[in-house]
Amino acid sequence: MRTGERAGREPEVPPGRVTPFRINTPEDSLERIRQRLAEFDPTASSKRPGWQPGWRSGTDPTTLEALIRYWLTDYDWRQHEHELNAFEQFTAAVDGLELHVLREPGSGTAPPTVLLLHGWPSSFATFRAVIRRLAHPETVGGDPEDGLTVVVPSLPGYGFSTLAAAPLGVRSAGHLLHRLLTEVLGETRYYVHGGDQGAPIAEWMAFDHPGHCAGLHTTLLGVRHDGAPLGSGLTGVADPSADETAFTQRERDLNTGPLGAYFLLQLTAPLTLAPALADSPAGFAAWVLEKFHLWSDPAATGSGPALTTDDIITEMMIYLVSGSVTSSLVAYSELFTDPITLPPGRAIEVPSAFAAFPDPRVVTPPASFVARSRNLVRFTEPPRGGHFPAIEVPDIFAVDLAEFVRQTERTSTTR
Repeated sequence: MRTGERAGREPEVPPGRVTPFRINTPEDSLERIRQRLAEFDPTASSKRPGWQPGWRSGTDPTTLEALIRYWLTDYDWRQHEHELNAFEQFTAAVDGLELHVLREPGSGTAPPTVLLLHGWPSSFATFRAVIRRLAHPETVGGDPEDGLTVVVPSLPGYGFSTLAAAPLGVRSAGHLLHRLLTEVLGETRYYVHGGDQGAPIAEWMAFDHPGHCAGLHTTLLGVRHDGAPLGSGLTGVADPSADETAFTQRERDLNTGPLGAYFLLQLTAPLTLAPALADSPAGFAAWVLEKFHLWSDPAATGSGPALTTDDIITEMMIYLVSGSVTSSLVAYSELFTDPITLPPGRAIEVPSAFAAFPDPRVVTPPASFVARSRNLVRFTEPPRGGHFPAIEVPDIFAVDLAEFVRQTERTSTTR
């Protein structure tokens, strides 16, 4: 059981299958975080007189120092804890794991269910600004009949979910979450969204469970057609277009360059990195802040991250108060023990949408390349929002996802 308590209102799911949960961080845990932050020495990175590296050598020391100072003096975890606890949360036992889940029932007479899957260094809290927009569109001037029942789990090993006893790849994680939805929550039909590493999990769910998954929405192209694994530089086809060839080559170059360095380390040596990050909130902040800065919408970044300081610290606090820094890195390293290409000649059959936000972490694929691995019915290029669109531009993200669901629902009812 992660740090928290089993309390709160009873979830609207079959009794006996879940345990109500709310975050309740012990004060001594918060005090330890404050103490370790107070011990941070901002001069350690400035031993070279007059050196102002900015972001050229990793996290900008000046930005990091300002974030830690704000964290110590102005940030209020209890406020964010209270806001998160306003949502229905519970834990559910599935295949020996204790999964933490947030669920917001939608407005309307028969709201479809949508599963939202986060990545790293995000958490379930990534979606908190879009949950009510999706579940209760009438709060932002929409029609309550367009409401969606929103389900947001913490991925295994992340936040308040436990780590699997054996390596859990992206396809296996998809089976696990499908069982959560169908066997625990009683859902017979659902949509799934995935970003970052949540994308390949969502894609495998759509491929493996087309009888239950009504539609797939992603912001990253994870699982591809046979012969074209992510980052390989291969198109997997004999007659690629010039755009497809350019995309795969640019993607390969990006992932073998500086932006891909963290990925190789976390994939190959998580337990080398974990002790330093788990023991030092300042060290964890330095490691994560760089990602939030470099991967956010470049048009909004300027001299600092596009996200608010509270957004970034809250994401980090989920890892710190739950004690999941190490387990999340282990889980991260094991995700790709499952294949990331589809079987030869196969594609994802369910209606699929791809939202190509201006994300510096990835190269935008041509729609034709995306369509080689799935039944692509919607391809959008939102004008703003980087790797974390649910936080950066929650309004745009929510509209894109909701419009896809409405489009698919209309199509399914007219058949």
